[in-house]
Amino acid sequence: MIASEERQSGIWNLARYPALVVALAWSGALTAAVVLAPSQPILGVVALALAVPCLGLALLVRPAVMAIALAFALIAIGRAELPAADLQAPSRALAAAGQTVTISGRIADDSHPAAGGSEALVEPDRITGSGNVTVGIGNLLVRWRGPAEAAFGDSVQASGKLTIPRDLPAFDRRAYLAQRQVFLELIATNFNVVTPGGRLLGLPGWLRSHYVSALDEAIPAPHAAVLLGIVLGVRQGIPPDLQNALIATGLIHLLVLSGLKVAVFARIVQGALKPILGRHATWPAIALIGVYALVGGATPAAVRAAIMGGLAITATRLGRPSHVWTSLAVTASAMLAWHPELAWDVGFQLSFAGTAAIILLTPAIERRLPHMPAVLREPFAVTCAAQVGTLPMMATDFHVLSPIAPIANALTLPILPALVVIGLLLCPLVLAVPDIARIAALPVSGLLAYIEQVSYLLARIPAAAITVPRFPTWAGLAYYSALGPGIVAVRSVGRRRLVGLASAVAVPTLITAFAFGAWANAPPQAAVLNVGDGQSVLFRGPQGAILIDAGPSPQRLKDELGAQLPPWQTKLDAIAITAPTLGHIGGFAGFDRAAGEVLIPNAQLTGSAWRTAALEATARGASIVSLAAGSMIPVGGFDLQVLAPEPGAPGDQVGAAYLAMRIVAPDGRSFCDLSDLDLDAQTLAATRLRGPCTYLLLPVGGRSQISPDLDRGALTSTTQLIASRASGRLALGFPPNVLRTDQEGTITLPM
Repeated sequence: MIASEERQSGIWNLARYPALVVALAWSGALTAAVVLAPSQPILGVVALALAVPCLGLALLVRPAVMAIALAFALIAIGRAELPAADLQAPSRALAAAGQTVTISGRIADDSHPAAGGSEALVEPDRITGSGNVTVGIGNLLVRWRGPAEAAFGDSVQASGKLTIPRDLPAFDRRAYLAQRQVFLELIATNFNVVTPGGRLLGLPGWLRSHYVSALDEAIPAPHAAVLLGIVLGVRQGIPPDLQNALIATGLIHLLVLSGLKVAVFARIVQGALKPILGRHATWPAIALIGVYALVGGATPAAVRAAIMGGLAITATRLGRPSHVWTSLAVTASAMLAWHPELAWDVGFQLSFAGTAAIILLTPAIERRLPHMPAVLREPFAVTCAAQVGTLPMMATDFHVLSPIAPIANALTLPILPALVVIGLLLCPLVLAVPDIARIAALPVSGLLAYIEQVSYLLARIPAAAITVPRFPTWAGLAYYSALGPGIVAVRSVGRRRLVGLASAVAVPTLITAFAFGAWANAPPQAAVLNVGDGQSVLFRGPQGAILIDAGPSPQRLKDELGAQLPPWQTKLDAIAITAPTLGHIGGFAGFDRAAGEVLIPNAQLTGSAWRTAALEATARGASIVSLAAGSMIPVGGFDLQVLAPEPGAPGDQVGAAYLAMRIVAPDGRSFCDLSDLDLDAQTLAATRLRGPCTYLLLPVGGRSQISPDLDRGALTSTTQLIASRASGRLALGFPPNVLRTDQEGTITLPM
């Protein structure tokens, strides 16, 4: 009897949902392989070899689904790692960066709006530059300005400069693109569609363009752009202030093709087809749902919603019950099998995490709001659930949390189905009777204006949006390790509840302790802080920390130091002021961290702000140390070799008497910070070098070349150049692999 009860619990319950178990195993293994061990073909071969005997275990192990799930997990690893990528493609692409070329190829994905133009993934057939043919550099992300449009399957030709893809401060964009074999971007000065794709391939793009034209004819801006986002999930033409208000109030998801919109579209399609086709209307309806997702750009959210909608309709047609968790897991596994790189996609992560949280948490939240009107209760609860499920992703990728979002969604979501229905019907009405369509669009414009005004008004409420400058990975792991067991504990009783509560406390505590321990005992490193148009470098190791310059903004410096230093490390061994300009000392205004020493150049610099910063530091207990070229002092476990200023350098001349140093770590790695020295001062600093630089921070953010003498004395073939700056172009002549804070965010370098 007891054995029978045990068999009905735990692992045997999972056997009731074999598709769910197999799909979860597939998705988990494939995601782990993509993120943790990319481009490891040997691992893929070994995994596939082990999958066959694991399938054989299904004959011996009970429940058999566990052996089958293990086999599918191994096959998923093989799918992620094979076929083997061209391992030399990244190096060939790096060598080709900076060249001006002409390419011809095929559009491999829908184009997307980008910076006043569009961008699209191109599979190149031919790349020529300066009479040479470049091959084997992978796919290209082509960006162009202007109204030109390209659709999936189009043959195109473009000319422009090859560049290394821009990275993003909070997202490893290069790793994501590398999964699609994209190692270079082409900034096109000329872009043409040579041959349109086949009629079937071009159908979604054709429908989208005609729908946009119909909306523009019937509805004034910006309402037309908002309705386009609501109906198709396409974001274009929305004013920046409105988009910021939608983000601040958590309403930006209205412009995503979601499950609600797919459900509305499915009802319209089925209602139109059933009187004509009867029971045979199911399969055409599913096909049209797929077309709807493609017209919306086939984003991860659109594809997920379309697949899950199709599975629900199919289950109804076959007379079988649908299991929402199985549908969600199967959809995720199918999408990852199709494109493994989706594991990196923020839209994919948000779509599935948000949907899972809505399914899991919404009923419980609704039960706790019995006095709220029903029309508001469901959207309020749905938004709360989605925010709980996606909080780390929103904080990491969008740097904002919106406490006002549940209220904003409760006020707007009830009218969303009506907007979708009217928006879908408006296009054929415009084509048939344009005048009547314009009259019918008037109430739609009113509803759209209502949504816009709700976002504007609520965005003005204090703390409507909370900015999160940085949300580390370990914090996300701790959050979910507390959330999962916490939900289990709330839904359980007895010993299982106690285990859930204990896990919800113990696991995140261990993760946090491990992260803090690693933080406190990190090996020596240099962090070029992302402070905007200026410079600030933090050196830290087991023996202490040094801050060189502060950038232009006190708040950005405070945020960056808070992310880099442990909470208990409030004192620095030294701060250095290398130049009197805003980009170096602006962040010291109101600086509240104590320091042991203040390092300044031994010169009569102009201005008073740098003197104020130094005096404020002395008021907190620091001593002032004036440095001149040729001296060396040990601070915080690093040796600081002073390269400038020379004795007697004119302090009233810009760039002549600034402080430049070569910071050397215990293992010999060195970081050269040349402040904003002018060319003559750089030439003199080169004579003071005691060795080359492992890393070199370019003066004035790389806007001008360094002196030839410094180039010869400081740089080797392995020296990594860094530019701390806001957006803009580097001076000509620098290699394409310069690390830039405006693209990478804070740049952390091992010392």
